[in-house]
Amino acid sequence: MPLHTWPNARVAWKSFHQLWIAKITEHLNQILPAGFQARPEELIIGIAPDVLVMEEEPLAPPDPATLTALGEATFTAILTLPADYPFVGVYSQRDANRLVAAIEVISPGNKDRLSAAQNFVNKAILLLQDGVHLMVIDVIRDPAYAMRQALLRELGLKAQQEQTPLWAASYCALPEDDPHPHITVREWAEELRPGGTLPALPLFLQYDQWWVMVDLEATYQATLRAGRYKPA
Repeated sequence: MPLHTWPNARVAWKSFHQLWIAKITEHLNQILPAGFQARPEELIIGIAPDVLVMEEEPLAPPDPATLTALGEATFTAILTLPADYPFVGVYSQRDANRLVAAIEVISPGNKDRLSAAQNFVNKAILLLQDGVHLMVIDVIRDPAYAMRQALLRELGLKAQQEQTPLWAASYCALPEDDPHPHITVREWAEELRPGGTLPALPLFLQYDQWWVMVDLEATYQATLRAGRYKPA
């Protein structure tokens, strides 16, 4: 079944959003390597990503030949950090596990006002600055604010063409010190369209050396079945 138009006349977005987050979390816990755990929304460092991936202990990455090959990144950006920026990692308030990745499923309230959109972008930048890998999914057609364009601007990039309001992207955050402290951010993005199929995107776990492929279409279909939703 293809992607529907959201918001939807027959299905409350809040209900669908909550169940989709649960299905993404369930999917991740089926495919994540041992030593990683996915959790649904949890307050951490003053923000609450929709899905968190925690690392229980540092692990060596696998043989690159065992990973799904990735195409070229759509963008690469540099986030410059102050010389005294304390890169210490983001940890759970409930245990000693470190946050390594987060997934955000954008809601209408994230983009119905300029201030709300900026708050979301600020949260994304905060995570990336601390080396947390990020995936963003935006299936909300109305409001039609171009959230990806706003995020790219904050990363110091200018989109080469007008951006569709529907998109999904994965961001790999690479802390580096040479010649000065900074984060190299690489983006893998896909445009989404009502009637189309959702992509599988990489969710990075350790620098750019370890990732799992998140099947967004499978989680979307699982949500429709679990909730017996019949969107218009």
